[in-house]
Amino acid sequence: MLLTYLTRYYHMERKLGFIFDHNKCIICNACVDACNKAYGDLNWRSLIVMTHGESKTALSIACNHCDNPTCMQVCPANAIEKNEMGIVRIRDDKCIGCGFCTWACPYEALKFNNEGVMSKCHFCYDRLAEGKGIPYCVEACPTGALAFGWIEKGEAEVNYLPPSEITKPRIVIKQPESKETLNASVLHTKKEENYLGLLAFTIGSEFALGYSLFKLPLWSIVSVILLVASLLLSVNHARKTDRFYRVIYNLKTSWLSREVLFSSIAILFYILSIAEPLFYYPAILFLTVGVISSIMIYMLKSRPSWYNVDTPVSFIGSIFTMSLPIVYFFSHNLTTIIPLIITLVIEIISNNRRSNVRMSLNVASIVISLISIVFPEIIIITEIINIVSEVTHRREFYEKVVYYGLPKV
Repeated sequence: MLLTYLTRYYHMERKLGFIFDHNKCIICNACVDACNKAYGDLNWRSLIVMTHGESKTALSIACNHCDNPTCMQVCPANAIEKNEMGIVRIRDDKCIGCGFCTWACPYEALKFNNEGVMSKCHFCYDRLAEGKGIPYCVEACPTGALAFGWIEKGEAEVNYLPPSEITKPRIVIKQPESKETLNASVLHTKKEENYLGLLAFTIGSEFALGYSLFKLPLWSIVSVILLVASLLLSVNHARKTDRFYRVIYNLKTSWLSREVLFSSIAILFYILSIAEPLFYYPAILFLTVGVISSIMIYMLKSRPSWYNVDTPVSFIGSIFTMSLPIVYFFSHNLTTIIPLIITLVIEIISNNRRSNVRMSLNVASIVISLISIVFPEIIIITEIINIVSEVTHRREFYEKVVYYGLPKV
């Protein structure tokens, strides 16, 4: 069998990878057509036409079976695996359809199929395993522009692809012989789909942490309600909800697995704390780790708008901006105003999107907080403004995502 022959190379650094030569491509689209015909129009492979001086060239690209497959690392269900030949595959029966792998991939290689399960190029693994031939796309290319073989190291440092350091793609690109620069952009903006559950859980868990941290009235009951309600809303982000239990199957590398596990344990301790206040301490500990995990989920190099200081500042800041006004309302302790104002100022400074709404709301909150030193009761207005500010900013977080993707002319 061909697969048996191929695995003899397991001990070597060489892994399977695609090789693309711009100088041979005639932009016929045969590679894309062959892939779609074989796998049902899932568009695993793309042929991107770009201007090259006064002429045109194209790039044929699919999954690059990266040396550092971040899609596999972030998958909470452990549904993505990499074999000894370097082929990265998705296990259909394990995928929960959460889509987090698409966040981590800067090459837009992963696609949902009609069943709500993630799919992508797998090097026509069955053909290789059964010795039936080579990948359909390679077989269909009439000029040899698209090939595959054993590659020691990827060569994809070109200005029309995302930085290779993110995932270390195992693809060799032979650039056009002409010195003309290819005109294409790899940074794009989009709105994240189905994000409301994620918004609810991140805001809800942060509010619960701040509320219980300062032991505000009925802190255990309020925290349980916030956490359970927001967690249930976030479950709908996964398209295969019947497999949601698998969300904690990759504690080794997935921050999402850690977030769900630690937050769930925190809920248990909050429930126990209703009867025994000593459970307050493990509840706070596990929820803190859960919120930290939430932050780390979004620290992805493939998404520059998330991979910056504003993400941790926003997530941590909301813990205090939504709880300190309530602390002051009940205690009238002026020392509460100082950390509140400091947090609001830091949020303004770190607001990398330069949102006028965020800045205006935080400035208004600071002014009213200062006035509340004389009229303490109006601090409730600050609380309302802060909630609006945090929710609005988090909505922008999901609706204005700057990400690395395939080149666009």
